[in-house]
Amino acid sequence: MPPELRDLLAKSICMNIRSFRKDGTPVDTPTWVVPIDGKYACCYTDDRTFKYKRMRNNPNVWIAASDVWGRCSTPFYPAKVRFPQEPERRNAVFDALRVKYGIHWKLSLWGSLLTGRVKHRVVLEFEIAHDAQPL
Repeated sequence: MPPELRDLLAKSICMNIRSFRKDGTPVDTPTWVVPIDGKYACCYTDDRTFKYKRMRNNPNVWIAASDVWGRCSTPFYPAKVRFPQEPERRNAVFDALRVKYGIHWKLSLWGSLLTGRVKHRVVLEFEIAHDAQPL
């Protein structure tokens, strides 16, 4: 991941993910973000969302730092998403999210526990090439 993008994502409240429908139509979605290992941008979602289904069908996405409304503060960068299943990797992402988002994370977790969504959480790990150029 380019260092300037890593630093901006670490400070940014959200990341805008541009995924693509089967017909190629782009769909932008802001999500929480934490950088992991200086190489990956990570977030989580519910495995029943269209966002997850689009990325499962086409793992090539574009990402940019943004606010909660999806207004980008950086240009988009090409990325490839993967869905880690290892418990220690998932826990590292959730721990980083807990530290970054504090009370917001606790409220989100509480709501997910009450509605049974916790069992549907999927971690998304975005890899951006170190020499990636903005689009």
